[in-house]
Order: sequence, then structure tokens, then C-alpha cells
Amino acid sequence: MANIDEDMIAQYFYKGAKVEISSKDEGFQGSWFQGTVLGYRKSKSNSCMKVLVRYKTLMKDKEGTRRLKEELDAMQLRPALPPENCRRFESYEEVDAYYHDGWWAGIITEVLGEDKYSVFFRDSREQRCFKAARLRRHREWVYGKWVPPPLKRAKVEEVSMSTEEKPKKETIDNNFSQGEVEVNTDEDGIQDDWFAAVVDKKSGAPEVSIATEVKPNEEIIVNNFSPRAPVEVSSDEDGFGGAWFPATIVKELDKGKYLIEYRTLRNDDDTELLREEVDSLHIRPCPPDIELLDRFEVLEEVEALYNDIWWVGVVSKVRKNDEYNVYFRSNNEELGFKHSDLRVHQEWINGKWIFPPKYVLAGDASRKTSSSTNSLGKMLE
Repeated sequence: MANIDEDMIAQYFYKGAKVEISSKDEGFQGSWFQGTVLGYRKSKSNSCMKVLVRYKTLMKDKEGTRRLKEELDAMQLRPALPPENCRRFESYEEVDAYYHDGWWAGIITEVLGEDKYSVFFRDSREQRCFKAARLRRHREWVYGKWVPPPLKRAKVEEVSMSTEEKPKKETIDNNFSQGEVEVNTDEDGIQDDWFAAVVDKKSGAPEVSIATEVKPNEEIIVNNFSPRAPVEVSSDEDGFGGAWFPATIVKELDKGKYLIEYRTLRNDDDTELLREEVDSLHIRPCPPDIELLDRFEVLEEVEALYNDIWWVGVVSKVRKNDEYNVYFRSNNEELGFKHSDLRVHQEWINGKWIFPPKYVLAGDASRKTSSSTNSLGKMLE
């Protein structure tokens, strides 16, 4: 794991800096909350940098009058993501959704129309509907840079005419006809952002409506697995985010749980393969083979085989001889891999496989990249 030194602290996490804060607490994986740096120090126990922050939207008391303060590892912070213009999103695009006072990482599974999108959250296995106003493109802070780089917002320059008279201050009333506009808000956490909106009507002052509500949970399909079925299992343990362990179903238990046997992990005394009880939300079938049309590209999401475990990462560099550098978000590490140790990243969502539309199933020559018939990319029942 990369260390954050005092120089990086002074550059990005100085007193008063606006930041985003991640959490190690269970149930908060993949979330980022806005805050401000109050100060920092070096820990005496392990020489790690500790940063004192004040949250912008999380409160210490039930009345909501005192903002929460915490001293955290510097590794849990990143600079505040610069605001961008509103935009349209595509299926399978990774996004952050503003929900429960923070930004939560998810993936768009369906474009619903009318600026609405269905977003699936990997960690909680939830699926919800959001307006575009509550979404932004997902980005990672890697070694002092945003990946992918943020888009610069268009700026409107003010031009003043030269005159001998002292310019007069003038308030201009904008008259908006029906159509799309951008608006901002005083709501905590998103004051600096501009959201897509629609002018409903004009009666005196313009009335602009912007839907910010989040639709309730969409139904999550419970998966049923048969004994001896090969599967892959995820873990909520610290350090194993984005990891999938090959396993076999032993038998079904009560309340949606299964007894599984890992294919490569062994028990403490190394006498037999490790068995555990796992709920169905942490189990998926083995992904189907995908035909790779070309080499993987930089910033493409892949799964890398490391220590007999498949880890979700992002290609950070394409090297010679079919080799790649892959960056792993969960532990902030970058490792080199051969092409044969990588596979296309796929998502198992509600009983279907979702993967980027440029790929096809191995051996399925009839499916071409240009034949995508809907915004979900390629889906398998």
C-alpha cells in the first residue's frame, strides 16, 4: 500500500482543504463523504499520517446542529472532486450516486429515459433509480491524479465595454422559456454542483423543477445454487474488497445461506479445504468465457488472477509482450500481470451477467459489437 508523506499532505490535505472521506466501517464500502481538513499529525505508533476532518453532511448529534469530527488515516482521504457540467450516462458506466448524504459507487444497469437511470451498488447488492442530477462519473484518485481525468467545466467570460463613465451595477433578470437548464442548490454536500433541470412554466418569476428524489429499492432476485455447483464467493473482510474466491456449493442452508467449500483455501491446520457458511448475496456463478476482441485498454476494468483469487482492478498501463499494470482500488496497489492472468470484468446482477458491449461470448461469432440492441450492453440470462 502506498504511503502518504508530509509533502502530499501539505499539497492536498492542508488545513482548510476540501476533501472527500471514505470509511472502513461495515456497510459504508464504496462511499465518499464531503468534509474539511482541520489539521494533521504523524502517528507515534506507526509513523502514518493522521488527519483531523470535519464532515459536511454527517452530524454528531440527533438534532443536526454539530458536524461530526474524526481523526482518520490519510489513506482514507482524497481531494474534493471538481464539479462538472451535467451529462448523459450510458449503461455499464461506473458512477457515483448521491444518496444518504454521501457519494456511493455503483454501476448503471439500465437507461430508463427522462433522465433516469437504474444503478446497482456492488457492496450492498442494492438497485435503485436515480435522476441524472444525483449522479456523477466514478473516478479514482491514483498517485495524485484523477483517473479518468475530470472534464473541465465550460466557463462564461464577462466582457465589459470601455467607457468614460463609471460602470453601473445592474441586476439582470433571466427569462427562461420551456426547456432544459442547469441549476444549483443550497443543499448541504452539493452546493458547488450544477444539475440538469426543466423549466415547467413561466408566470412572473420562472419556475424550475428538478427531481432529486430516489426511488425505492427495485426487487433483487435471490439466486438459487445446487449442490456441487462451481461458484465464486466475495468477502466483506478488510483487505479483500473486489476479490472473488473460487468455491463449490456443498449444500443449501436456512435463510438464503449456503455451506461452501473453497477450492484453494485450507483450514488452519492445513488438513482439508476450508468450508464456510455464506449468504447468497456473496455468491455468484463462475463467469462465462468472453472473447477478447483486442488487447485490454488503459482504464479498462478487469479481473486479475493473483494467489488463486480473482481481483477486480483497472488497467493502468499497457506494456510490451502482452503484459499490463493493474491498479487495485481496495488496497491502493499496482501490480504487473500477463495477458493470460486477466479476464473481462463482468457483473452478476439479478440473475444476469452484464459486461461491456464491445465483447461477445467465446464461440459466439454471430454477436458483433455493433449489434447491441439496448443500453444494457451484453446480458446473459
